Amino acid sequence: MGGGDQIVVIGAGPAGLCAALELARHGLAAVVLDRNDRVGGLARTIWYRGYGFDVGPHRFYTKSREIARLWKEILGDDLREVPRLTRIYYNGRFFHYPLKPLDVIFGLGPVTTLRAILSHAVERARPHRDEPANFEEWAVRQFGRVLYTIFFKAYTEKVWGIPCREIGREWAGQRIRAFNLTDVILNAFGLKRRGARVVKSLVDRFYYPRLGAGQMHEAVAKRIRAAGGEILLNTPVTGLETAGDRIAAVRCGVGGERRIPAAHVFASAPITALARALVPPPPPAIAAAAAALRYRTHITVNLIAKGDRLFPDNWIYIHSPAVKIVRVANYNNFSRDMVAKPGTSALSVEYFCAEGDELWRVDDAGLVALAADEMERVGLLPRSWVLDGFVVREPDSYPMFYLGHQAQFRALYDHLVRYRNLTLMGRAALYRYHSQDHAMLTGLYAARNFLGLSAVDLFSVDSDPNYFEEVAGPSDPA
Repeated sequence: MGGGDQIVVIGAGPAGLCAALELARHGLAAVVLDRNDRVGGLARTIWYRGYGFDVGPHRFYTKSREIARLWKEILGDDLREVPRLTRIYYNGRFFHYPLKPLDVIFGLGPVTTLRAILSHAVERARPHRDEPANFEEWAVRQFGRVLYTIFFKAYTEKVWGIPCREIGREWAGQRIRAFNLTDVILNAFGLKRRGARVVKSLVDRFYYPRLGAGQMHEAVAKRIRAAGGEILLNTPVTGLETAGDRIAAVRCGVGGERRIPAAHVFASAPITALARALVPPPPPAIAAAAAALRYRTHITVNLIAKGDRLFPDNWIYIHSPAVKIVRVANYNNFSRDMVAKPGTSALSVEYFCAEGDELWRVDDAGLVALAADEMERVGLLPRSWVLDGFVVREPDSYPMFYLGHQAQFRALYDHLVRYRNLTLMGRAALYRYHSQDHAMLTGLYAARNFLGLSAVDLFSVDSDPNYFEEVAGPSDPA
């Protein structure tokens, strides 16, 4: 390691920025590289004609007191408490979440409601000797065939682009809490069994920065720069030069015109991209694993529209298979400071695809037209009210838990961690479905492990099976 070697952080998302911040707190300046023109990764906020749009909505909640304190320390009064309303659109109707009696009776109807209860009871009573083989089996066992079909199948297959029976049950383990239908029905009618825990998804308030999720990460970046760190945007990594069991240098920039000798590399980029960047190239088996391991691509169509009270939700999950929309967010209901003009709205319409498929090939104007048309079809916005729009395409956004992915990931991971000065962290590199607080924790712990201040297994950060959906009470960053 030469005297000119630098600490390099690949990715200016929540994980990368927190790693660089923790290093700066201990007197070490890092060079942070990111392919985008703004920091924040998947949690960045993009401003267009005075309107703010996240790359998909991000509510701020956490069970980590350290992350809660960090959020408050970074943003102070700009971190605001926001009322939450979330609904599900299915079969031409909107269902409040948590369930409400009228939604259940008039939405599903008494016959379907009874069928759902009986279906759930039958599955819960059925003996199962083996673990579920895939997501479909897991969801049917937990919720019954009726509720699975209504509230899981179409939505999940739109997100992932493959049948639920081809999705590993790990997806459910990271994102969906199994529940007792009796508790849900009691909740719906304002009752609760003694000892039943408060479900996190039912918490009716959350925290959110005044100027969008990206405000948090912009503020962290400012601290990194003030401490002597460097953040290079529009700077993709083009090569990881190796020498024995070390990363010798990082090539970056359009055309790879800059070469940074590396003392240590912290990487939150997709693990597939990291493997492909190795110079010399990895063995054929590793290259094959990098070609086979898949991520889902995220497309956000951001709309400026007439009307400032279009719908009261922060976001709505679109479960209807009749449209391609997966989720719709209304930033008027996150922060009015993200909306330039009274009487208008900032909306994001989300789609998922595989890079290169039919939806990916639609040009931006076509995607704006599609979003406007589908918003009208689900009754959220007359298409004539759309004033303007733009598109954000984010490749390699969601790790895909398809059957068989574990072997491909493990081959890549085991090969990359042979390099003693390379640390993988964050959602894309660890191939985990991290929320941003988890990603931030992996960045903090990655830096502390390097500094000898901790010895945390980064895969343990999101190991709580109830983390995403349940907490004893609202997270409080105060």
